[in-house]
Amino acid sequence: MATQDFRVHISGGSVSLDNWGLAMEADERDLPLLSEAQKEVAQRIGMPEPEYARGVLAETFGEREQQKKGRRLGELIGDVLSRAGQGWRLETLIRRGTESVWVARFESEGDSSQIEIPLEIADDAVDSGGAFEKSRLEKFILAGLDRSVTRKAS
Repeated sequence: MATQDFRVHISGGSVSLDNWGLAMEADERDLPLLSEAQKEVAQRIGMPEPEYARGVLAETFGEREQQKKGRRLGELIGDVLSRAGQGWRLETLIRRGTESVWVARFESEGDSSQIEIPLEIADDAVDSGGAFEKSRLEKFILAGLDRSVTRKAS
């Protein structure tokens, strides 16, 4: 697999039911310490601090999981780019959970491009690792980059 340096950022909607389950089962001693601001929010909404801390823990689990998924997705994209030989490199992946997309930002010799990859396409390629799913991701990426080049040429 081709490796390259790219950043992964997670924004909104990254907690799964599995993350919640793990946080709910966590021993109270393993809960994160809340900041003063978090304690204030818990108090304002009438939630016991340990319960609020479980939510914070679930978010931490979710973000870690999505960071790993983003790294794997970036590696798959890197493979696509190396095979395409068009000089593009992945700079940043941003998971926008509330919009159900991964935003991939690319650069090539002073040009830049951005593609919004639906979570369904990205997750299928990362989770299954199957040839069909990877091919679907590859076609999506290459079509997006081709559209970007076409727009700049016109």
